[in-house]
Formats: sequence, structure tokens, C-alpha cells
Amino acid sequence: MDPHIPLLCCCDACGTMFVAFSNEFVFCSREFVNQDYAKIYGYNRIAAGNWIFFKETPKPGIVKSVFQSPDKQIFVVNYDGGPDQRIELPKVVIDHEESPEGYRLLPIQSAQTLLGDYIYHAIRDQFGVAVGFVNDGEKDKLVVLLKDKTLVFITLPPLAQNVSNEKLMAVVQGKLAQVFPDQCSKVTVEVAQGIVYLNGLVDNLSIQRSMVRCVNALPKVRGCVDFTRVLVSPFVTDAQIEKSVYEQIEAPGTYLFDCKLSVVEGKVQLEACCYENERPKDLENRLSEIPGVRDLILLVTEVYEPVNVELCKKVEAEISTSTFLRGANIRVSCNNRRFLMEGSVQSILQKELAFATVLKNVKTTSIENRLRIV
Repeated sequence: MDPHIPLLCCCDACGTMFVAFSNEFVFCSREFVNQDYAKIYGYNRIAAGNWIFFKETPKPGIVKSVFQSPDKQIFVVNYDGGPDQRIELPKVVIDHEESPEGYRLLPIQSAQTLLGDYIYHAIRDQFGVAVGFVNDGEKDKLVVLLKDKTLVFITLPPLAQNVSNEKLMAVVQGKLAQVFPDQCSKVTVEVAQGIVYLNGLVDNLSIQRSMVRCVNALPKVRGCVDFTRVLVSPFVTDAQIEKSVYEQIEAPGTYLFDCKLSVVEGKVQLEACCYENERPKDLENRLSEIPGVRDLILLVTEVYEPVNVELCKKVEAEISTSTFLRGANIRVSCNNRRFLMEGSVQSILQKELAFATVLKNVKTTSIENRLRIV
């Protein structure tokens, strides 16, 4: 799951409802969360490059190499960049790993621990899982459930504590006033335990998304819950939005094909393909700025081994020079060995002539004519 997605959570035991964010859970996309897990001798299979922790030692080290004999395991471990240490221990056969990627070591890693992480509490010598974050009125705490069913509340270090609601609200309001001076008067801000709640009206979807990204990028913000709405004129129809979307995706310099577009009550969903390294980087912003767009789902798939590219370009060139097809905007592509005709023409006659031109050149009946008459 992508980061910064707000999730409404409920405790199975007490029914308490609370908001958490996808980047606070172990199932978040791995590139967005801290990956410092330690393998524990006797409970994990260990390889060079892993962090390793031996019970009753003060800290983990990095494994430089691993050797095995019939009855021993030999680890070469480095601690804090000092001299390598050779550690010999009895060989342990591990049939099942509860947490193959390792464990968070508590209490030292409380600030990096994600909800759902397997943990090892070094002081209590117990394994468990992280199950929540709470505030006792003064301090923010990590909650872990140990294997013996004990709930342990660990106070997070000072740098991981949420700042006061008043202070964070002032920071957020100041940033929004600086970056969005024309919008901030229409948007209200509320803050609770590091979570920012936005409410009000914004001019378009692009501004709405930019505002959320701006808030999420601020220090000490756990995440942003966006209740703002896009200010939409009642006179803007889905047909007008669809026309504007096609103008953007068929504009010079934007080459998409196999496009599937849906517009329902201002919610736009577009699936399309493009050739490798030709993904239009600013397309999402351009579509988000279209008046009337309330929501946007954009899925662009890169095709790494296109076929018949030169043939498609030749057909497009012939169409563009045809006197009978003047005013038409036609693109020809080949995807999954099926030729596609996309774009717009001015009449049924032009649509039929364009089809005949493609048929003459590609010499196959596997052609899908998606040309729109405008």
C-alpha cells in the first residue's frame, strides 16, 4: 500500500476507534518505511549483510560472513565500525521462521516500529507484535502484545513524540498561507495527536492534492485527513469533462494509446498505454486542473516491447497528408497484435476512409476502430 493513506481502525478488544496511516503499518510499500530489522540467533536464518542480535548482548551488529561446520556456526560480526569479531556458537537448525525478515528490538527501536511488526523485547526476553499507538494524556506510547498475552506500553523517545496540537496547527496554517494564499481562507485546519484534518472548499483537484502533499511533507505531521471538496460549477457536465480529457491526452507531445476513459459525476478514470520512457510526467496535473473534475484515477502502463511501431507511423503520416481526412486527429497503434485507431474525425465518411487507409497498409482485419465523431 502507498504511504499517507488514512485508515480508520478499530480495536477488537475494546472497540476503540482511531485513525492511523498506511506508512505506520507493516504492509506499507517497503521503500517508504524503515527497514532496520535484526535477525536473532536461534530464531532466524542468517546471511551476510543481515543485522544480527545475540541474546544478552547490548546491541546488534552487521554480519560480514557466515561459516558452518557439522556442529558449529561461525559468524564474523562488526559492531559500530570497529574491528570484526569472530563468534562461534552451536549449530541451530531452523525449520520455521516466524518473521523471516527479522525483528524490531525493543525498547531501543520503539520509534521505528510499525504496527504489525514482530518485536523482541530485550529486557523482558520475550517476543511479541506491535499492536497500537496511544497517548496517556502526557506521552505518546507504543503498545506491544507479548507472547504471554501481556500488553506493554513503551514511551516513545522525545524526537518521536507528537508536538502540541496548538503548535502544529500554527505551523500548518502558516505553510498553507504561504503556499496557497488564494485558498487558505476557504480551508479550515484541525490537529489532534499529529494528525491534520483539512475541511472546506478548493478550486480544483490539483490544488486539493497539492495541499495534502504539502501538509504530509511538514515535520512532525503523522498524516493528513482530507475532507476538502472541489468547488464545481453546476453547469459543468460529464460530457464537457470528457471532451477536455481527450484534448489533453491527444495533445501534441502526449502519446498514449489503448485509452479507456470513464467520467461519472466528475470522477475521471483513465487507463492507457505508452511506449517505454514516454510516460507524460505532467499529465496527472493537467487532468486535475480541468474544471469539474472531482476525483481522478490514472493508470498508465509502459509497453517495453512494442510491435509494428514504424508501420503505425507510416500509416499516420499517410492519413495526415490525405485531403479527405483534413481536420482529423488520428493515432494508430498496435497492442497485443491488434491495431487500434484512436482520436477524432469530423464525419462518418472520414471514419470509414481512415479505416480503409489502415486496412490497406496493415493487411489484416484485426483492427479496432475507436475513432470519435466530433
